[in-house]
Amino acid sequence: MMRRIVSCGVKSVFAILLTAAACLHAQRTPYLTGSAKVDLFLVLPPAPSNGDLRDGMDRAVFKATRLLEGSERWKMAKSDDASETPALMKDFWCALGAAPTPENAPRLNILITRAGVDSALSAADAKNKYNRKRPFVVDKGAVCKGGPDEDSPDYPSGHSTVGWTVGLILAEIAPDRAGSVLARARAYGDSRVFCGWHNVSAVEAGRIGGSAIFGALHSSKEFREDLAAAQAEVLALRRKSPYGAQSCVTEMSLDAMNPYAAPLVK
Repeated sequence: MMRRIVSCGVKSVFAILLTAAACLHAQRTPYLTGSAKVDLFLVLPPAPSNGDLRDGMDRAVFKATRLLEGSERWKMAKSDDASETPALMKDFWCALGAAPTPENAPRLNILITRAGVDSALSAADAKNKYNRKRPFVVDKGAVCKGGPDEDSPDYPSGHSTVGWTVGLILAEIAPDRAGSVLARARAYGDSRVFCGWHNVSAVEAGRIGGSAIFGALHSSKEFREDLAAAQAEVLALRRKSPYGAQSCVTEMSLDAMNPYAAPLVK
């Protein structure tokens, strides 16, 4: 049985996913247990230290992205904080060219939920070991409302870890859409930087961690079975009801925004 790490009602992405596993039902349990679980502390580069080059870059990017408060990218970043599985699937509708929901793609819903728990568990363990402070704790600046608590560690980003894991899963499900799907997964992680909730190094670490977890997930027979079933669901949806709303044009332009170039764009 998975150990309970957080109480019901917490808001951060990895905590929500952990709460889903602990507080809902047995279907929402991780695929990876015991020695199969990925220890991201062994995989990730060390968290930046106060005053080193990476720390300096983190602080510079945080300050620069504060200039985007109220912009369309800021609004998208705030929207990306919705981390329940249905909302996470919806974030990829444009990139995937289909609109999966728990109702029309139940196996995909299970797949993303369970893989998300795996990602969340590994990210949470690494966070606790590094215990790096959030950027808004170190420097002053506007951040999106409703974000994580000050005492929640920064490195690696749970959102980025989960989002990149899900992006890789969806890219395997729809390889002809891999480019747009992974662009959206990258943007999903970048939203944590634009909102000021994570340092850019934490988001980049999340992508490394998500890649490691994605690889390990293939060792699970249950994962492979759910992946095949989810692929069939998405293929059927794309054939029957291809998705391409007008809003997708705006989303793609916002996906392309680079937090490193934030001072150049409003």
